[in-house]
Amino acid sequence: MTLRNILFSSASASLFLGCGTGLLEKHVDEGTIEYALTFPDYDPNGLMAGMLPEKTTLCFTEDKQVAELSAGMGIFRTMMQVDNSGQVMDYHLSMMGKKIVAHLKPRDMDLFNADYGNPTILFTNDVDTIAGYPCKKAVAIFDRLARPEIELWYTDRIRIKDPNWFGPFAEVPGVLLRYEMVQNGILMHLDATSVTPGDVDPAKFLAKDDYDAVAAPVLHHARRSAGHVLDVAIKLWRSGGLVRVPTIDHLPFNFSGRCLLIVRLYLGAYILSRS
Repeated sequence: MTLRNILFSSASASLFLGCGTGLLEKHVDEGTIEYALTFPDYDPNGLMAGMLPEKTTLCFTEDKQVAELSAGMGIFRTMMQVDNSGQVMDYHLSMMGKKIVAHLKPRDMDLFNADYGNPTILFTNDVDTIAGYPCKKAVAIFDRLARPEIELWYTDRIRIKDPNWFGPFAEVPGVLLRYEMVQNGILMHLDATSVTPGDVDPAKFLAKDDYDAVAAPVLHHARRSAGHVLDVAIKLWRSGGLVRVPTIDHLPFNFSGRCLLIVRLYLGAYILSRS
């Protein structure tokens, strides 16, 4: 091979490898992730399919995240504004028009992650592509949940600083694109369907003035109560509406009666539509 050919081949190889590396390792530092939600413990064609959410979104920059979720025909709405650099979270919860928010710090997270305990994270060599992004697989091993293992698929191509610091999967070094979590006693499976790079409206990260500030234990109690109402709804559905609705005196803000009334009305409409 002549010197000219050697130089040409070297230059071509460098150009190819340089472009290839740039394309393969392209990172996104701002945008929106949309997740499809499924609930392994519930019939997707049953009544609860109308009460449980079908999707959730996560808007992100390099140091901030906002996750939003609506359930129970809009009865329950949550929004988490997360500042990863300062390791603080504003957790917003709306129930029947009553809006509360708690300013959470790392010391508060044990309260909200108590159901998980301290899982052991095992990293594997398995890989997959989810929503167009290469992902690696880890497995979380639990000693408290009914399901002892949960698969965690994460990518390092989305640049979010310490994206999991507030949850039980803090040591996973990437953004989770496929995983499961338990919230209010309900097992949810999240699977990213799209990642859309682009500017995020700064207003999403601003404090919401129409929410009443509460302490972390109050928010935790309210979340538990919301899960209890959904549990009653499930029992109503499974019994055809024949079970006695219990008195739930411990629910905050006197919202339980209205929630259960809506559940009964929804169930009645469903039964009529099937008769």
